[in-house]
Amino acid sequence: MSDDYLWDGSGPPDPEVERLERLLGRLRNTAPAPSFDELSRGAAGLKTRHEVSWTSARFIVPTLAAAAAIVAMIGVTWQTTRRTHSWEVERMAGRPRIGSTLVSNTGRLGVGETLTTDAASRARLDVSTIGQATVDTDSRVRLVDTREGHHQLALERGTLHAFIIAPPGQFVVETPSATATDLGCVYTLHVDEDGTGVLSVTAGWVAFEFNGRESFVPAGASSRTDPRVGPGTPRFDDAEPEIQAALDDLDYGTDAAKKAQDLQVVLEKARARDAMTLWHLIARVASADRGAVIDALAARVPMPAAVSRDAVMRLDKTALDQWWDALGLRDASWWRKWKGPLPQ
Repeated sequence: MSDDYLWDGSGPPDPEVERLERLLGRLRNTAPAPSFDELSRGAAGLKTRHEVSWTSARFIVPTLAAAAAIVAMIGVTWQTTRRTHSWEVERMAGRPRIGSTLVSNTGRLGVGETLTTDAASRARLDVSTIGQATVDTDSRVRLVDTREGHHQLALERGTLHAFIIAPPGQFVVETPSATATDLGCVYTLHVDEDGTGVLSVTAGWVAFEFNGRESFVPAGASSRTDPRVGPGTPRFDDAEPEIQAALDDLDYGTDAAKKAQDLQVVLEKARARDAMTLWHLIARVASADRGAVIDALAARVPMPAAVSRDAVMRLDKTALDQWWDALGLRDASWWRKWKGPLPQ
């Protein structure tokens, strides 16, 4: 905001000053301003009748009281606005910083500000009233937005541990290669300097999306991510190492022959518990390989009677949701509103 606005009303106004002007506007005097002569005659007459000068206590005390009330109102409004648009930060170890300012014990992270930790620092964020996020060592996070029903961070590098108790979709974390949308859960999100990363979910669910490609990750599962492709195929953490390596190559490898071998490894070795992974693969493999994935999933979890093979081959959303419901992981209807387009 330019000082000219406060002086004569010119220049760009500050939104908060405009809000205070609207708030205090009802106290504005709308009568025309008296001339200097009128003020002089009025002051002389007032002093003659009542012997009250502008320096008397009867004039100064009410004036100061009114000024103090206005200052207090502005201060409370500023504090409320600041707290509404910022999160409390608690130092857990070392010397975390908000911008260039060290956090001694506690501080506040405002919208647009960045919290940075070094190799010996850790900090805890109060995510408004819906949970907490712990920022681990060598990390950098920025508060993108915080308002009723929507709270958003950007994890530029490092590790974030989130504990959220809120309706689905209220807590979002951006990374260079995917956006994590919380569905009421506990999870860890890590990002390397090159933008690659991994999401690991301990409780609840997380939708992990990048340019329409999405992984829906339940408790006990993880999903890698890469700036070139986005989130990888989710897998349970107790899946066989051979399956996990094959999935990584399917997601991010470039050798077509090797990827064909990897797909066979997954289709042959997948457990019934790995049906979640096979369901995601239906929309990720080439159309020529889709039938084999559908058969592998049907062998672990039979296709519902209301679902046709042709509909699944077409990636019909309703058919895929109905088959998901049969996996026993939870009905799709409660989270479909938070999902983007199916992975392409």
